[in-house]
Amino acid sequence: MGEASCPKATIVVPVYNSARSIQRCLDSLLAQSERSIQVVCVNDGSTDDSLNVLRQIAQADDRVLVIDQENAGVSCARNAGIDVAEGETVFFVDADDYIDARTVEHVLHSMESADAEAAVFGGVCEPADAAPKRVQQLMSPKAGTFGARDPQLLFHSNAQPYACRAAFSCELLNREGIRFAPGLALGEDVVFQFAAYALARKTVVMPDKFYHYVMESESATHEFNSAEARAKKLDAHMRMLEEVLEGWAVYGLLDLCPGELITWFLDLIVFDLARLDADDFHRVAARVNMDLATFLGTDWADMPAKGAVCRVAHKFVATTSGVSMADATLFYLSTRGLKACLERFL
Repeated sequence: MGEASCPKATIVVPVYNSARSIQRCLDSLLAQSERSIQVVCVNDGSTDDSLNVLRQIAQADDRVLVIDQENAGVSCARNAGIDVAEGETVFFVDADDYIDARTVEHVLHSMESADAEAAVFGGVCEPADAAPKRVQQLMSPKAGTFGARDPQLLFHSNAQPYACRAAFSCELLNREGIRFAPGLALGEDVVFQFAAYALARKTVVMPDKFYHYVMESESATHEFNSAEARAKKLDAHMRMLEEVLEGWAVYGLLDLCPGELITWFLDLIVFDLARLDADDFHRVAARVNMDLATFLGTDWADMPAKGAVCRVAHKFVATTSGVSMADATLFYLSTRGLKACLERFL
């Protein structure tokens, strides 16, 4: 696409061994009611027939641009797409998934009406019974408009994770240098969103469920939900936290809402912590304590607003005893409420 035909939106699709699903994905993108789009497909070292499928589709529709690179992971693939984006607004769609036909049109209209630099919308999981209730909740945001540096958007609006049900102005991403963190096994979208939502001058949240998240058993996200890989998952969550802290330090955001950031992170790991033996807990606690003390100060364990959260936080500092299942349950009860707590155990 030349400068004279600058598209309204760029949709970035990272592709890795997705020959069986990419046609459905791209059919949904090329059928968008908003025709002024660029679709950037980044083949991330696929070993199946993905690249040939992409090239055939690109030959039939000049809105499709194919980038072929050695395998570097989903973050690098998305970043490659952002770097060549010609559209004013950037969307992300994974190769296994698809979106409703009027997604781009409606999202762009909402962003323009609100003068927003970012938008969040909802999604559905397929098959629906494969999705935990928590995932269904996270994919169901409530309508709202938020300014920059608003903790409500970051922690209480079901706006994260899943970068694929959000859109961002290209100007925002390039102005702030926002890109996905390479090398993360989990949570690369969260790190990206924690920067973009905090720095966007305005974000509009739409309850419309435009995105179709196809839950394949081998997908990177929920292999952690199904496999017995607790230590691996904890390490991935800690690396995600470290990326968030480092990013917020660069952007001058560490004083924004440290108590809520700590609560959010501990909520992710508290039940895994309760299942660790003493040696593993001490190892995890030492790393988390070092990270949070370095970026937020040695009194970080007193920053959360809820007592049950502070009690768990102080066990990271003291490391004299681990987190018990009773600690985790009280934590969960205080942060998510009785209904969520019962759903966790029943």
